[in-house]
Amino acid sequence: MARTIVILGASFTGVPIAHFLLKHTIAKVEDLKVMVVAPNTHMYWNVASVRGILPGLVDDDKLFLPLAPAFAKYPSERYELVRGVAERVDPASKIVEARGNDGSSRTIRYDELVIATGSSFKSDMPFKNLGSTKETMEALHGWGQRIKAAKSIVVAGAGLTGVEVAGELGQAYGVAGTKQITLVCDQDLPLGPQFRRDVRETAKRELERLKVKVVTGVKVTSSSSSSSSPSSGTVVTITDTSTSEQTTLQADLLIPTYGVVPNTSFLPPSMLDARGFVRQTRLLRAEGHDNIFVVGDAGNLETPQATHADAQVVHVVKLIEACLLGQDMAEYQPADKIAFGVTMGPNKGTGQFGGWKLWSWLVTMKKGKHLGTDFGEAFVRGERTTSVKGW
Repeated sequence: MARTIVILGASFTGVPIAHFLLKHTIAKVEDLKVMVVAPNTHMYWNVASVRGILPGLVDDDKLFLPLAPAFAKYPSERYELVRGVAERVDPASKIVEARGNDGSSRTIRYDELVIATGSSFKSDMPFKNLGSTKETMEALHGWGQRIKAAKSIVVAGAGLTGVEVAGELGQAYGVAGTKQITLVCDQDLPLGPQFRRDVRETAKRELERLKVKVVTGVKVTSSSSSSSSPSSGTVVTITDTSTSEQTTLQADLLIPTYGVVPNTSFLPPSMLDARGFVRQTRLLRAEGHDNIFVVGDAGNLETPQATHADAQVVHVVKLIEACLLGQDMAEYQPADKIAFGVTMGPNKGTGQFGGWKLWSWLVTMKKGKHLGTDFGEAFVRGERTTSVKGW
């Protein structure tokens, strides 16, 4: 009887895990079958969504990469892609109840389960998958049209995504003076207090050079249409984080970039922490469940970040293989240093590695120029992860 591994999710964690198991592990484990349950027909290269949300800057074929051709090389009896989403997991019975994109329902039994469902933005912004590829693509195009029509844009939230979106808008429109761009930041500087202050100061300075107005010490608390006519724009209410005093901004468009939540609603509440993340051990398992692995943004071991997700992918495939072969398993060591690069358009960037501030040219060369789209196809084919070549 086949031993079945079910992977929930087909993005930056689920795709390389499936490829590794099908390329390497399957030769070591008799009758192993890998099933991937995901609603998207294409891998969404959401790292580039901060640029892709602007009209005409990134082609769809760089953002949406078809999955089926990349997995067609594997024997059909060893691999299956189920188009749909998990609606319920029953760890006691080892079953996943899935709803297909066509509305059908299916019960899938597993021996091992991999939760690689990632996260979403509360505001349904297309900086992450929204479900099906069609939904995500339509949302991205819709925002592109709204950005094209707007003369004044407020970006709410000055974390990594907010800074990168504001930088792209500044490069495309702010410098030319064709649109007024404002970034609303709830701290005294963009990015978070966990980062070096000079890195945060550099981000603010570079944004201002791109003619982005950075409003600090306030947060967006509400927004509403200023009249019955959408063309009349939006009234954005901002609240001072120190005094609670409220003021308003008038803009044609508000782009929210905050509120990342894990995609875990299908799991039993007993598996989740108070924020909805899966309680994750250093063996990258769900606490109390030796046959359920958790990778990336859905778990609570590390903050949702691409570098963390990739490091977990590289380690979890060894853990899964060791589990299948009855071998000893080495614990995953969470990152003990800060490592990130933030871009502000294709030509500017900053970042931090440990206690070191990164040069702008390095962030531009490694990330800003292409936002990873130059190796997206190789990733989807299973030839690499975001950091490891020769996968």
